[in-house]
Amino acid sequence: MSMRDITELMNAYRECSRNLWNVYFSRLEDIGGALDYFGEIRGLLFEALVLDELSSELQADGMAMPALKVVPDRSVILIQRGSGPGEAGYWDQEKDVVVGRADITPAFIDYFDFSQIPIKDFHYYRCRILSFPSRVDYQGRDALLEVGSGTKVFHDDSAGKP
Repeated sequence: MSMRDITELMNAYRECSRNLWNVYFSRLEDIGGALDYFGEIRGLLFEALVLDELSSELQADGMAMPALKVVPDRSVILIQRGSGPGEAGYWDQEKDVVVGRADITPAFIDYFDFSQIPIKDFHYYRCRILSFPSRVDYQGRDALLEVGSGTKVFHDDSAGKP
């Protein structure tokens, strides 16, 4: 498996997104409209700042979307409760779970903050748990890992190859 550390690339995207929201969009009167526009713009920013940077690799292996893995050094993970009624917004499935790189394989979905207004920090990586051998029942669930503290993002350029 070939993994390329793209943490700095992701940090550039994160900082650009944060700055755009915090300096410009958070001050708009129609905050709902601002959130809608900002979501669209973030998609374009991700494409321009991350996907285009990886484009030669993507074209070489025929992937439509890169496999981005979040790799925690040692980090507390917040796991979303099951998908039953009324449980979608809670990140407290199990308290005080600490994971390291050998314990779990989470795929990057997006950045996340509990509070989006007025300031965004993108304090967490929102991930989908691909593999969690010690807690198999959590596989497929979304989880949050703190940005920083040794947690990195890697592009798995072997994903999708025969």
